[in-house]
Amino acid sequence: MIRRLVALLTVVSLSGCAIWGTEGGPSGAGAAKPTATAEASSVPVTASRGADGVQRIEITIGDDLRLRPDTVRATTGTIEITFRNSGVTPHDISVDTVPAVDGGNVNGGDTRTVTVTVTQPGTYPMPCAYHVTSGMQGTLEIVDPS
Repeated sequence: MIRRLVALLTVVSLSGCAIWGTEGGPSGAGAAKPTATAEASSVPVTASRGADGVQRIEITIGDDLRLRPDTVRATTGTIEITFRNSGVTPHDISVDTVPAVDGGNVNGGDTRTVTVTVTQPGTYPMPCAYHVTSGMQGTLEIVDPS
């Protein structure tokens, strides 16, 4: 009986590692290190303004624990950000505006759209709660529209 319990606990604990990856989940020590490609990808991409005045951008997130693009430039106002998970690893991206907007869990293959309204120029982090210690964080740059 005890052997079965130990075997079951071992399987459950190992399956948790598969969900979180080698970084260990929300307070894990981190595993992925930025690569030259990831570092070079921080060229800002400007959100597109629709006829309704809403600025929109799609950010791809994946198993490499990076956001693409990782830097989004927009002006003050309403911004709609769609996070598309191209991998299988779940992510939880927030946009640390005032107030902060939590995108919630985005499982592999899913998309999640969040809308933020920003009234002040500045730089706002977009971290993944699960993988921020592995460097998975983007930036929302808000510039003055003039």
